[in-house]
Amino acid sequence: MKRLGLLIIAICFFCIANAQTTLEINGATGKSYTLKTEEGNIYYEVFGEGEPLLILHGNGGSTVGKHHLVPALMKDYQVILMDSRCHGNSFCPDTELDYYDMAEDVFLLMDKLGHEKYSLWGHSDGGILSLILGFKHTEKIDRIVVSGANARLSGLKPELIKLMENYNELPDPMLRRHVGLMMNQKEIAIDDLKKIDVPVLLIVGDRDAVLLEHTLEMFQALPQSNLCVLPGASHFVDHEQPDQIIYRIKNFKKPFKAPSTIKIAEQMAKQFYSDN
Repeated sequence: MKRLGLLIIAICFFCIANAQTTLEINGATGKSYTLKTEEGNIYYEVFGEGEPLLILHGNGGSTVGKHHLVPALMKDYQVILMDSRCHGNSFCPDTELDYYDMAEDVFLLMDKLGHEKYSLWGHSDGGILSLILGFKHTEKIDRIVVSGANARLSGLKPELIKLMENYNELPDPMLRRHVGLMMNQKEIAIDDLKKIDVPVLLIVGDRDAVLLEHTLEMFQALPQSNLCVLPGASHFVDHEQPDQIIYRIKNFKKPFKAPSTIKIAEQMAKQFYSDN
């Protein structure tokens, strides 16, 4: 009986010990974990300490695609990365993929980790999740950086939509699911964007997959927003201009600013006219 008890303890210790794995990424040391949920396991990684920055990858990506930015970002943040459902090492249900369900996976992780508030950087699909979290779970968000994200399918360039419209004919079943996720996107209403009362930085490449006019529409709807258009950049801005992404994320940590040229001009005009 005693030996059985020791065996159970040993097995439990083995499970606990294997719940995390040490990672070495470009000189940065972190750990990988698995969060068990009712639907399945969510894979995530944590690097460093300090204010939490949660990074959400794009369609078809994973934590691996953002590893090149971790060493620079962890100088200012505790960097947290996770794999979305049906991506990387996270679970994949039989049901259709939906951005709102995926956003709830992120919220479960945020709640589990226990930080009072999080800064988010979401790229592409990750940006869509960030915007959903922004109005559904505002209380957990400090600020959001979004790059290359659309609030509805028509926010993408028509040429890209045309390329994806026959996604059901793709031979790879997982690729079909990923592209289907984009093609069947539930619209984030403008009224929902107006509910996001935390600072949001919208980043878009001037040659992005997302229409510039759509990004401008989101910028004008968000109550506290800044807009950054990166010149000579496609949708893959964090690989083409990683220094810019790192700078923008770190700089957005400062107090939010939204100066008004009109107000400045009105003050100048008032002074000019009073002098006469």
